[in-house]
Amino acid sequence: MSNDLQKIKKRILEDDGVRVLLEAMECSYIDKKNNRYEAQLPQKFDSPNKRSVQVYLNESLSSRIRTLGESDIDIYGLVSYIVNDKHTESERQKDLFKAKRWICDTLGYTEYTNQSYTAPPVMEHLKWLKDVKKQRKRKRELSDLENQTYDDSVLEQYVMLPHQKYIDEGVLYETQLEFQIGFDIRSQRIIFPIHNRYGDIVSIKGRTIYDDYEQRDVYKFLYLYNFNKMIELFNWHRALYYIIEKKEIVIVEGEKTVMMLSQWDCRNCVSISGDDLSEWQVNMIRELGADIQIVIALDKDKTINDIKKQAAKFGKTRSVYALWDKDHLYEDRDSPCDKGQDTFSTLYNNYRFRVPV
Repeated sequence: MSNDLQKIKKRILEDDGVRVLLEAMECSYIDKKNNRYEAQLPQKFDSPNKRSVQVYLNESLSSRIRTLGESDIDIYGLVSYIVNDKHTESERQKDLFKAKRWICDTLGYTEYTNQSYTAPPVMEHLKWLKDVKKQRKRKRELSDLENQTYDDSVLEQYVMLPHQKYIDEGVLYETQLEFQIGFDIRSQRIIFPIHNRYGDIVSIKGRTIYDDYEQRDVYKFLYLYNFNKMIELFNWHRALYYIIEKKEIVIVEGEKTVMMLSQWDCRNCVSISGDDLSEWQVNMIRELGADIQIVIALDKDKTINDIKKQAAKFGKTRSVYALWDKDHLYEDRDSPCDKGQDTFSTLYNNYRFRVPV
């Protein structure tokens, strides 16, 4: 069946079948980008995010559900989650045949549905060898991926000066110089470069200057150069020295949060540019060694279960802590920097809890 699964994915790509599948799943606001489709979850999920579902147009049809923290699934896993309500990895594995059948029925691929599937037995004394082989393959995949890099001259097309809007929001002039804040006249966006672990530019991120961006039907954030953000951590190249010196890494969601915390002398911080750590990002952090303490500082709207899910990705051999606002220092959806330096200091010093894994 595994051969069939890949053949079906290839056929979906050739037929532009992703849109049809998203429509059949009752997703809305379906929009095709350069390398992916984006959509809003069906009504039963009660999610207002119009870009929550993302299906990448690669050979694997890699998929994500951003608002639910699901990032390591493919098109079959997406169908299992949305259509068949299988919300754990083990449930989705057992549901694989049903997901395949649903896709084939939806797209009319009858040649792949006229057979039954029974998983072959794995001889117990060889099972460990299969697991080792899988781990070796995964490690190669994690290390081989790289984004295209750009020379620093790519920034010459922008007005490379601090922006008043960020100053109004608390990002100091000097901090904006450090993080290379600029402005793109054409798209009317505040911009800053995204670097890989070696300090090379891999993309430019733009933030709209308009507060009513939803009414204008524009994205608040937009990457001006396409790249795979799952294999990068924002500010890694600046923070690495401080992480090793302090033996601690602070993980936040947004890039602006990193800028604010850095100017408050919390320079050992990185951003995942979202709310879900990818396997690549976790691997980068684990490679620093077991003596590095990991502190997860997500935005206020995340639950304890959301934090536990991120912490579990580091395994039981790592010390993982969370900054958890149990006394309502912050309002819903606030980031750790939104209430100023004093409140963050209180959060950091008095509200740090070990996350049980």
